[in-house]
Amino acid sequence: MGAGSASHFQACRDHAATEEILRGCGVPFTALRNGFYAASATRFLDHALETGEILLPADGPVTWTTHADLAEATAAVLADEGRFEGPTPPLTASRALTFDDIAALASEVTGRRFTRSTAPEDAFRDQLVAQGVPAHYADQFLGIFAAARAGEFATADPALAELLGREPVGMREVLGEALRQAPGEHPSDG
Repeated sequence: MGAGSASHFQACRDHAATEEILRGCGVPFTALRNGFYAASATRFLDHALETGEILLPADGPVTWTTHADLAEATAAVLADEGRFEGPTPPLTASRALTFDDIAALASEVTGRRFTRSTAPEDAFRDQLVAQGVPAHYADQFLGIFAAARAGEFATADPALAELLGREPVGMREVLGEALRQAPGEHPSDG
C-alpha cells in the first residue's frame, strides 16, 4: 500500500517501480498492496513497555494489518487466478490509527498508562545511528513517519475483509497479544 513514485518512503517508491517494470513486460501479474504490518507497530513499542512512553517522530494514520490476515488473503488471491489484474486495492485493516490511538488502546488493553510523545526527527535519527543502524537506513526509517503524516498509509479499503469473508484483526487484538509478552519479548521470538 502506498506504492507511488512520489512516496516519502523509499520502499513504496521501489514497489511502484517494480509494478511499472511488470506492466512493461506485458505479462499478466498481480501485485499485492499489503497494508502496513501491525507487527511493526508493536516493535515501535519496545521502549514504551518499560517506560510507558511512546516516543516516536510525528506520525499520521496507518491501517495496521496482520501478517496472518494478509497470508490468508494471499491464499484467496492465488486460488482465484485472474481476480485481480495488476495491483490489488489496498489490503488493509478496517481502521487507520495514529500512535496517539495506539497509546490509548495499549492503556485500555493493559490497564497501564501509555503516553505518546513526539521525538524530534534529528534526535530520533541520531538515536538509531547510535544503536548501530546505518545512517541511510535511519533516513529510510524516518520516511515511514513522513509517509504516514502525508496520509500514504491511511486508506481503509474493504478488499481485505471481502477476501477474508470477515473483518480483519484489529490493533486491539494485536496489542492484547503483543503486550501480554514480557518487556522485550515478541510473539515471534519464541
